[in-house]
Amino acid sequence: MERYHFIGIGGIGMSGLATILLSRGIEVSGSDLSLNERTRYLKEQGATIFEGHEKNPIPLDAVRVYHARIGSDHPELMGAMHKVHRLDLCVQTMGATPIYTVVGAHGKTSTSALLAHVLSAYDPEFGFSVGGVLLSHYLNGKDGSKGFVLEGDESDGSFLRISPKGAILTNVDADHLDYWKDYPSLLQGYKDFIKTVKDPNLFFYSYGEDLGLASCGVSYGIGEGKIQATNLSVFKEGSLFDLVDTRDNTLLKNVYIPLMGEHQVKNALGVYGLAKALQVPSKQIVEAFQTFKGVMRRCERVKKIGALEVFLDYGHHPRELEVTFEAIRKQYRTPLIVVFEPHKYSRTRNFFEDFVRVLKKPDKVILLDTYAAMEEYDSLGASKRLAETLGIDVTTPSMLKLKMADLSGEEGCLLFIGAGNIDRICRECLE
Repeated sequence: MERYHFIGIGGIGMSGLATILLSRGIEVSGSDLSLNERTRYLKEQGATIFEGHEKNPIPLDAVRVYHARIGSDHPELMGAMHKVHRLDLCVQTMGATPIYTVVGAHGKTSTSALLAHVLSAYDPEFGFSVGGVLLSHYLNGKDGSKGFVLEGDESDGSFLRISPKGAILTNVDADHLDYWKDYPSLLQGYKDFIKTVKDPNLFFYSYGEDLGLASCGVSYGIGEGKIQATNLSVFKEGSLFDLVDTRDNTLLKNVYIPLMGEHQVKNALGVYGLAKALQVPSKQIVEAFQTFKGVMRRCERVKKIGALEVFLDYGHHPRELEVTFEAIRKQYRTPLIVVFEPHKYSRTRNFFEDFVRVLKKPDKVILLDTYAAMEEYDSLGASKRLAETLGIDVTTPSMLKLKMADLSGEEGCLLFIGAGNIDRICRECLE
């Protein structure tokens, strides 16, 4: 009998794959330092869940599933008879099912979630495993036999082991240099990924944002590329544009997506291109765009408190912060208050000047401690240094909760943003 034990099962990639295995009747257990909404869901589906990693009664024959941040000295990995990286198990699980991958420095989750929504709306036999929970499904993983949308991960180089049938490249930017060591190595990683795409006719990339790495495929962009968005208008409720496919002179007028920001329009263009190449009719693609509800923690509208609209976002790179700030400002045109939790000392140190520049843009910034993500303390990447440069103080979650009464009396938008504990902090502050 197959058994799998996921180390860090509450993680978004782990929980999506665990969901798929459970739907196949496979025995699943897992552990995590802290339980969350995904572990509760998996427990309801029949998984055995442990809180913490010490002395858990794991069957000896259970295959231990790990990810790049799990060291070989982890108590649940040491002495394992069988072990497998999450990505490799996902690819094995799909077998002969065609895989369509979304990669890029920014926008992977939003794009892969939209692609999953469009394809599964067209045919429920399409499955997916993406880095966020689709609000239309409340799932981040679903089995499928027709095709499978898989979000790639460049942070540990594992996207090179997927060999998808088709792919979308959202953009290329410097990040995860702790793994790649330097920028040229990261660029080479993307070039190598593009070579693994089995069908070049099913490769789509954002015009100019591929940094010239794409030697094949179809480009897309706002007013540029083979697939274009023109006559773009933005509203609080979303974005409206005309879609032009210059390859066959297709013109689709008044295409609507209920998402904020020009970057989301670009994502929709890439999804349109790949879905159309997979024979999904243009009319059905456009209809699916309209019913997409977004992804948890991707500019997610959480609540309205008085005249203050509250959002939650996963952004953790300065470029992601900048794009999200711009999207909210353009569509709401009101004061912007930001609560930011830096993610990893190394990222904060590597992009320190960019973070300082971007964090000067909101009307008010509340800075939380850096989320370590298993890294050792580094004063050069600590929130204290960032706060001193910005001329503000570091705020604790308990202090922030006390400030909420004053903040709720203000008018505008309040954005909680970061890739660590910011979602829990946000929800505790809104209780």
